[in-house]
Amino acid sequence: MKFKPVVAAVAVALAIVACGGGGGGGSPGFFLPPPGQGGPGGTDPGTNPPGTNPPGTNPPAQANAKVSGRVTNAADGAGVGQVTVSAGGVSATTAADGTYTLEGITNGASVLLSYSKTGFAPQSRATAALEASGATTVVNVPMLPVAFTDTFDPTAARDLAVPGSTAMVKLPANALRRADGGAPTGMVTGRLTPIAPAMNVNFMPGNYLAASGGGTAAMESFGALDASFVDADGAPLNLASGVNATVRIAPSSRTATLPASVPLFFYNTTTGLWVEEGAATLQGAAPNQYYEGTVTHFTTWNADQVYNTVQVKGCVQDAEGQRIAGALVSSEGKSYSGSGSALTNGNGEFSVPAKRGGASFVVASRGVELSNATSVEPSEQDTTISGCLTLTRAAVSIKLTWGEKPDDIDAHTLGANVGEHIYFREKGSLAAAPFVNLDVDDMYSFGPEYTTFAKLARNRTYRFYVDNYSRTYDPGQTGSPVRVELSNRGAQAVFSPPAGETRDTRYWHVFDLRTDENCNGTVVPVQQFLADAPPQLNTDANAQYCN
Repeated sequence: MKFKPVVAAVAVALAIVACGGGGGGGSPGFFLPPPGQGGPGGTDPGTNPPGTNPPGTNPPAQANAKVSGRVTNAADGAGVGQVTVSAGGVSATTAADGTYTLEGITNGASVLLSYSKTGFAPQSRATAALEASGATTVVNVPMLPVAFTDTFDPTAARDLAVPGSTAMVKLPANALRRADGGAPTGMVTGRLTPIAPAMNVNFMPGNYLAASGGGTAAMESFGALDASFVDADGAPLNLASGVNATVRIAPSSRTATLPASVPLFFYNTTTGLWVEEGAATLQGAAPNQYYEGTVTHFTTWNADQVYNTVQVKGCVQDAEGQRIAGALVSSEGKSYSGSGSALTNGNGEFSVPAKRGGASFVVASRGVELSNATSVEPSEQDTTISGCLTLTRAAVSIKLTWGEKPDDIDAHTLGANVGEHIYFREKGSLAAAPFVNLDVDDMYSFGPEYTTFAKLARNRTYRFYVDNYSRTYDPGQTGSPVRVELSNRGAQAVFSPPAGETRDTRYWHVFDLRTDENCNGTVVPVQQFLADAPPQLNTDANAQYCN
């Protein structure tokens, strides 16, 4: 294995300077505690989060909050139409491209969203604060297609095993009942979907918070499994009272070593929190290991553990250096599979939880606006990042993730001027041309790598491609699989590798981003594997940028 020159993964102080003000925001995948729940981290003690009322006051009831976003297929990034999106009695259906708008939501400190469609595992998210009149936020979610469907006679014992995975459910005979306690009608259909948080933490429903002592606790996942059953009439089924079933969960974690046993948690779709019930032990031999435990009912089961947290502190500003209140700041584990979030206070300051001793990164958002990302090194105590996270005018970012193998996958961006190449050796700049920066680089499995655009140039073509730097193909990018998420002013596009990868095609040309006279970017999917890196189209160094 050929490794890149070592670049210190310190808490990066990016070139946009000064800590430096308002509005609520949303971000794909990371959210605050569910309605009525506290959570680790948040605004500074003694202050009220933006939009909240002082203790003892009761704001008038409102129902004019709005959530918009896009639902994508986690397998290929395509938009998913006809998904039912609901919150507090209000519902909407996604369009053919997966976009949705949910209006008339009752305002609150947080709103729990549910996403459902036949053929997909259910999803759920809690939004950032939507207390202010007319508050809006953006929530994009991936949904996992059901991985395995089996139809069987419920009067006999049945083992349901997901092909190509160690995930399994072992049912005793006559184990299932309708909600009224009656026996199933006819044959039963079971649907199983493994969830791999190491591939993408956003695949998991909820927000990595467990119910704990009347409050919440941060948690990391080592893999999960969604299981559901219906009878011939379509009636939902669950385990009969007093009956247990065995579940096997395929491990998925960014941590170096899997624990021998972990608690089992199930997802409470009413509270948006994970609830501990039982335990699972690691069994089998790599690469065919699994966590096995017994359960008393079916839902989404998660092999997790609660972890001790440290606070990552800092500030958020806009492009003019003004502090931003109400921005959503999210942390994501690089050495663990979990996330945390918090809103900035009135001074634009944040304190967001991360795993003690774990490597992570933080990023901020407000509506469609996105900030640069900053790596945070493992620490046993609270950490303050250098410089503010800065919301960019371009509001364009690219997130690259992959599996355990290949070890090292690299993000490459060709900029607006000839010769501009942003990658691990030339990470770019957000304060000067190319106004593109590789904020987060990773060399040891999973990623993420995170690229931010501060400005776009007029009438130019930016190119983004991925390099299998490890040059290993068992699996390659397709089998890993590699995943590219592009956020373009609130619009989300997700790319998975196309057909055509061979040992001679090290490079995957993912897409071009073409700009017009007003610097509006249009995504042009390319989706080709190449033996050589794609060339740059821009032939001069006279790019003109929009402010």
